[in-house]
Amino acid sequence: MADSPSNPTEDELIDRAKTSVSDSSWVVGQCAAEWTQRYARGRTDNDFGMLIGLSGDQVYQRRRVWETFGDVREEYATLRWSHFYVALTWDDAPECLAWAAENETTVAEMRAWRRLQHGEDLTQPAEEEIPPWESEEPVAFVPNELTEVRDPGGESSEPGSDASLATGTRSSAEREPVATGVARGSQSEPEAGAETTRTAVVEKPDVSAEQMVKRMTSAVERVNKALTPELIAALPDLPKKVRNRFVKAVGELSAKAAKLL
Repeated sequence: MADSPSNPTEDELIDRAKTSVSDSSWVVGQCAAEWTQRYARGRTDNDFGMLIGLSGDQVYQRRRVWETFGDVREEYATLRWSHFYVALTWDDAPECLAWAAENETTVAEMRAWRRLQHGEDLTQPAEEEIPPWESEEPVAFVPNELTEVRDPGGESSEPGSDASLATGTRSSAEREPVATGVARGSQSEPEAGAETTRTAVVEKPDVSAEQMVKRMTSAVERVNKALTPELIAALPDLPKKVRNRFVKAVGELSAKAAKLL
């Protein structure tokens, strides 16, 4: 990665960071660090993020990785930026990075090796790997279309558990449907002597702007929780097309939100 000019202007730093958002977290971090030192004048990572299409947290992450490892990154030439991000708060980061570079490991392998050095049981998930949204269930409306349903019946393992993964058991929501409900508004009469079951169907209500914003806020909050350090660290390893689409979506959302301030 080429070094930036010795005395770049603020516009040069912003332009360079913009063009590097999807290509090099190192460059973005370097530009953010220089901008903070030279031009911030009380402004924050969030302000810089608004200028280049990233969130304040994303800028902070890249800036901190650059400030911590920018001068030694060449010593671990085989490692990706995500290795350094994961090791950002480790007191034994140099040792772990050196091992990962020597063995050309993935981020997951480096983390596992470190856990072994700390005497952890690798058959148990690391505490930070437990999904923070695990107990949160989204609200869903009854669809207007004809849907198929099935009485779960019988016993099943909890979805996502070791047992369900081993046996292929799926939750009732995931099973193949086998019965079809009656379309709303049907005027046909049941056959004589046949038992009928009436199911109340709730029409999807109109949603006000306030309700929609509240739901979108909840969705964004869930996305933020889902973006754990491990997931963020894995993003640079994703296909460029997938990564660019994600970064573009976040940038557009950030730009629209900035107009509301």
